Amino acid sequence: MILLDRAKLKAAARFAATDPKDQRLTLHGVLVEASPAGIRLAATDGHALLVVRAAGEPDTDTWTGIIPVDVVKAALAWKGNKSLPIILIPGEPECRLTRATGEALVFVPVAGPFPDYRKVVPKEPDGKLSYFDSDLLVRFKRAAEDLGSDKGLFGLLPGGDGSGLVYITGDVVGVIMPTRSGGLAVADCAWAAA
Repeated sequence: MILLDRAKLKAAARFAATDPKDQRLTLHGVLVEASPAGIRLAATDGHALLVVRAAGEPDTDTWTGIIPVDVVKAALAWKGNKSLPIILIPGEPECRLTRATGEALVFVPVAGPFPDYRKVVPKEPDGKLSYFDSDLLVRFKRAAEDLGSDKGLFGLLPGGDGSGLVYITGDVVGVIMPTRSGGLAVADCAWAAA
């Protein structure tokens, strides 16, 4: 059994791919890496990534798999007490999402490996000028609201190679993938201060 915090699952699901034209099926879900040492949720559509961690419990099952995003959205739509955790019960070949109130969803995890998200997360910001798609920034704002920020505040630093490193809480970080075109080559704002 794996207890998933509803707010963290909701925030991660915002970053899963939803475009039916995208043939990378492993992006159409939320990766769960669980063990007694801790739980990580990761989701990406190839443009932005969110990684969330939570403490594990001694009785947390060790399991790695991808929950389809439509199953996650159905679980998030459950009525009633929103503070109840969503329980993941791993199985072979089917798994189950459930709540203490009795709702349950049976699903087959998305087949295939999830991208190695650890390679995308910069070790530290590099301070270089970067350009970001504002629509992606709005998704991070919504994720911050999911996680309790009244105004959806988050920190943003250039992360390296044009990526952006997003800090939402100590347990939630994100990456905005580099934009390939657009923007000025050099930021010159001295004229505005003169």
